[in-house]
Amino acid sequence: MKTIKAVCLLMLATICACVNNSNIDSKNKLSQDDVAVKKNETVAAECIEEKECGTIFFDITLQEALDKAKSEGKYVLIDCHTKSCGPCKKMEKEVFPIIKVGTYINKNFVPIMIDIEEEQGIKLAKEHNVEICPTYLVLLPNGAKEGEIVGAEFNVDNFLDMLKTIIHDK
Repeated sequence: MKTIKAVCLLMLATICACVNNSNIDSKNKLSQDDVAVKKNETVAAECIEEKECGTIFFDITLQEALDKAKSEGKYVLIDCHTKSCGPCKKMEKEVFPIIKVGTYINKNFVPIMIDIEEEQGIKLAKEHNVEICPTYLVLLPNGAKEGEIVGAEFNVDNFLDMLKTIIHDK
């Protein structure tokens, strides 16, 4: 709960900084960019009040995620990525921050990110045959793979439908 609130507050602070630096024309009309910033500011404020935010990835080990999933009755969602993966970065910027995505994932999963070029990730990639980034692994709390999404999917509804299919959510 503290993590969600902290991330939302950080998002709000970032958005507010952008609003303070925005350009308003001489007639005090808002440009399209200013309108987008105001809209994001409103969304961030609602996020804090309603506890609905974009996807909150936990900075924990796989074992800690499995333990947390078990205690909360959830699945583990692993974002298998690399630092140099363009589609991974695009998913991180354009899909996971969307409230609709975050609400669903945060409710049903313990989401974590693992770089498959680093120690824990190399082992994970071998165990689950991860060869393409991004790959999103869905694990049961006992560590068994329930399913996976290979590659990026920028259509939010398609991405959510794939997750729902994996966990048999109608």
